[in-house]
Amino acid sequence: MQSVTIAIPVLNEEAVLRDAIEKICAAAAGLAGYAVTLVIADNGSHDGTERIGRELAVAHAEVKYLRLAERGKGRAIRAAWQAHPADINAFMDADLSTDLGALPALIGAVSAGADVAVGSRRHRESKVVRTPLRRLTSRGYGAVLRSFIGTRIADVPCGFKAVSARVIREVLPTVDDQGWFFDSELVLRAERRGFAVREVPVVWRDDRDRPRKSKVDVFRLAGEYVKRAWRLRRAMNAR
Repeated sequence: MQSVTIAIPVLNEEAVLRDAIEKICAAAAGLAGYAVTLVIADNGSHDGTERIGRELAVAHAEVKYLRLAERGKGRAIRAAWQAHPADINAFMDADLSTDLGALPALIGAVSAGADVAVGSRRHRESKVVRTPLRRLTSRGYGAVLRSFIGTRIADVPCGFKAVSARVIREVLPTVDDQGWFFDSELVLRAERRGFAVREVPVVWRDDRDRPRKSKVDVFRLAGEYVKRAWRLRRAMNAR
């Protein structure tokens, strides 16, 4: 039986955390043949997230709560994977913009031999509902990465990914980013080194109708994304 660790990085997610974890637990229970651990990786919440996270860890044997003093989405994912090593290491955002129906395909892709599995909103079988602005910025990210890095992955930024233990051993130590660009850097470095990447279709929608609005400043993040992509290009080309 293969082990799976699913990291859920959270920051002030009291409005959605309990419902999200209950849904992920239900989806994980349907993953036959896998031993699944869910890690709530709390990187600096100051609302009720810690209390709810600890309650969920008591209520569900497969749920672990991890508290980090420093903020950073990448830092949280990395800490969760390192605290609970597994054959397959995944993460997803707590807003569950990606429908959990894609979880078996994501985990199954790595189990079947892929080193990296990426949920892709650009896959021809995906069903995506999002604002025109988000759609535009997503295409812009793709264009930047194709130009700077030469990636063939259609949807690098999607927050629904899984990687093999080999990627954790050989690629994760080379990843510098601790924030939003962490998972993009991880898969881009893995792709550059020749690791097998598979994109899986997803059902995805913006979180504008959810209990809390997205914390992401799209324009600030877009500028930061371009800078991070340029730095990564220079770093990878220097080696």
